Amino acid sequence: MVKRVVKIAVAPGKAGGPAVQQLSQYGVDVGKVTEEINRRTKVLANYGISNVFVEIEVDEDTKEFNVKPEYPPISDLIMKAVGKDTGSHQAVKELIGDISIEKLAEIAYIKWEELRSRSFKNALKQVISACRSIGVTINGKDPKQVLKELDSGSYDNVISKYEETLRQEGRL
Repeated sequence: MVKRVVKIAVAPGKAGGPAVQQLSQYGVDVGKVTEEINRRTKVLANYGISNVFVEIEVDEDTKEFNVKPEYPPISDLIMKAVGKDTGSHQAVKELIGDISIEKLAEIAYIKWEELRSRSFKNALKQVISACRSIGVTINGKDPKQVLKELDSGSYDNVISKYEETLRQEGRL
């Protein structure tokens, strides 16, 4: 059982070319690998990210592969979503932008495997907590207030939507 790990840089949702073609030497279906890379990275195109590194683990005996994108940190995704390059220097006093709870849920969805939470609600809490440290409000509210609303069930519809998506993809 020989496993190879290949790391390539691709444009989110637009993998292809020589970077992916090199995988043919390991006997995998390059079309399927490209399709999987594009499926896992296309959401990053909405954040203005030009390149993302992807690690492809190939089993040379079975020709099976596993795609692992290296996503940017949560704070970078939040700042890209609000159109800023840097966070606030005085997070509570200086606000740099506002973001919707739906966009934060999308970020939690992107980072799901890395967050290692037992529930999507807890993953979303981690993302919301990052907002306070970089000076971002959520729907015009302080992140602490949004956390309380989340615990009281105010955003259960958003949570259930992303939980269902994760279940359909076999990730939850």
